[in-house]
Amino acid sequence: MKKILWKPTTVSWQIHVIIALVAIIGLAMVELFRVNVKQPHYEMKYNAARTMKRAMDVIKEHRQQEDLPPIDRKIDPTASGLIGIQTSPITSAPVDIAAKVATLNPNWAAVVVQMLRESKVRTGSTVAVSFTGSFPALNCAVLAAGEAMKLRMIVITSVSSSTWGANIPAFTWLDMERLLVQKNIIKSRSVAASLGGVQDNARGQSEEGRRLIREAIRRNGLPIIEREDLKANIDSRMDLYYERAGDKTIDAFINVGGGTVVIGSYIGKMRYKPGVNLRPSRKAMEIESVISRFARAGVPVIHLDSLLTIANQYGLPYTLKAMPKVGVGEIFYRLEYNRLLVAGVLAVLVGLILVLIKMGYGYRMFSRRQQDTRQRPPEHMV
Repeated sequence: MKKILWKPTTVSWQIHVIIALVAIIGLAMVELFRVNVKQPHYEMKYNAARTMKRAMDVIKEHRQQEDLPPIDRKIDPTASGLIGIQTSPITSAPVDIAAKVATLNPNWAAVVVQMLRESKVRTGSTVAVSFTGSFPALNCAVLAAGEAMKLRMIVITSVSSSTWGANIPAFTWLDMERLLVQKNIIKSRSVAASLGGVQDNARGQSEEGRRLIREAIRRNGLPIIEREDLKANIDSRMDLYYERAGDKTIDAFINVGGGTVVIGSYIGKMRYKPGVNLRPSRKAMEIESVISRFARAGVPVIHLDSLLTIANQYGLPYTLKAMPKVGVGEIFYRLEYNRLLVAGVLAVLVGLILVLIKMGYGYRMFSRRQQDTRQRPPEHMV
């Protein structure tokens, strides 16, 4: 004989309150007891950040010992030595100092590692790189990431710098780079250099400025890229990248800064987003530039510009008062919900619903005894 079950037509307010209270308590516990989760490629990121910190220490020590402009803590709060001077003969354009200060963090190297991994670049790959003198700390970050990933980096540098960059004529980025190689901090260095600035020919800068840039290139023993027009400069760079790559595939292109020969005009800077560009828009790739040449060839592009946007995206501070510690930040550990706790809270709520409502125990616990069966309609039979 089959059992005849009854099901209540309503759920008492006491059951609603119990489930709501348990849900609120569970939500509070999930929010309060979040855990720090180690992010992917932690060891590689940490090694990159540590290498960048060593590079920054070497540059700082050299600047303090040599006859160079002293470090001003008012404009360089971390005393890194990587903030230049406001203007000099090799200064190309004025730029807000906030973006320069934001790069004075060794954990930027970990961000570059993350971007390379997002671009599917593997350990030991060949990567093309374009530097300017404007962001020497970010140049250090890229080279440190390359060391951590054992990349073969083909680097071309535009020497001139915007304000507060590597714009000290006696201590350009090429001088810093050579120093880091001599100190065995990095192995990769530029294979050629250009004047930089407008049209990559330092147009608008003084004759003295162009002379000082050429002198810096010569003393660092590099060939100079100096063509008459933008297209010829682009062609020369592309030829050099592929010549140096040989039979190896170039697996990514990294651009630091906003040089016109690399990124194009102001429109080009707007059409390539800061950070990783795996599938740039068709309009972006129509712009004649080094970055578009690589993008059209299907090479992932990492565009390191608009740095405050990138810092916010990867959880790096962009207002600094002291040198950040290596291995600190969301790029290494991220506060995430405890999945076991979330599953436990969900299981409890589902269990309460099943027991108190579906199985009818809540009705039995809280409903009053039937005083007059004639005054109530009969329960539905199931």
